[in-house]
Amino acid sequence: MSAPILLLDAGNTRLKWAVLEQGTRHDGIADYASLSVPPWPDLPFGRVLGCNVAGPERAAVLAALLPDLAIEWLRSSAKAAGVENGYREPERLGTDRWAALIGARAITHEPTLVAMAGTALTVDALDGNGRFLGGVIVPGYRLMRESLARGTADLGHPDGERTAFPRSTGEAIVNGAEVALVGAVLVMHDRLTAVAGGTPGLLLSGGDAPRLLTLLSSVLAGKVRHVDNLVLAGLARLAVEISEDTAR
Repeated sequence: MSAPILLLDAGNTRLKWAVLEQGTRHDGIADYASLSVPPWPDLPFGRVLGCNVAGPERAAVLAALLPDLAIEWLRSSAKAAGVENGYREPERLGTDRWAALIGARAITHEPTLVAMAGTALTVDALDGNGRFLGGVIVPGYRLMRESLARGTADLGHPDGERTAFPRSTGEAIVNGAEVALVGAVLVMHDRLTAVAGGTPGLLLSGGDAPRLLTLLSSVLAGKVRHVDNLVLAGLARLAVEISEDTAR
């Protein structure tokens, strides 16, 4: 019986982790402030595969929690797990985006838009052959609000309800941020539709995915799927591929 594998998704805001054991994945989440002790169960892990966009200091914190195992940090490559990286410089693609694309390919082989709604929103196009065509990065919901608060004298951080026609500053900011994020997704969906020969699917993940889900589902009826922890899904697919290669 193979040893369990620990998967780490070190994002900008939080750590997502998973234990992969006998083909089953158990996910968890932790705040960086609470990482004085490991948040995952004490198991005899055979390897640790991770994705880090949080920087070297947080990578060092995670390494200290695993003194007996070297973390294998993912690097973006030209090809992996059935996905071809179309970036001009494949190694410069963010590893979280790369892992999410691999996770998407493990879920579906149809043309798919992969939207990761976190600190930033990334919207990446994957064709039916598994080729990453390219994508966009825009500030996420909280970054949009913070930039308005920092860059203006009077706006601040007012709240507001979702409404079609905002009639207060708080409503205007909240709905404006949501509309901007949804618009980025829809523009990229139109672009992928133009080259895909059909209506692509949309996989939506990340901490702010629930905020966008209803708005996007109303426009792309039947084509939107909310997938928790898509980066971990990609790491799990890579871990299986690595194990299969090792067994050969």
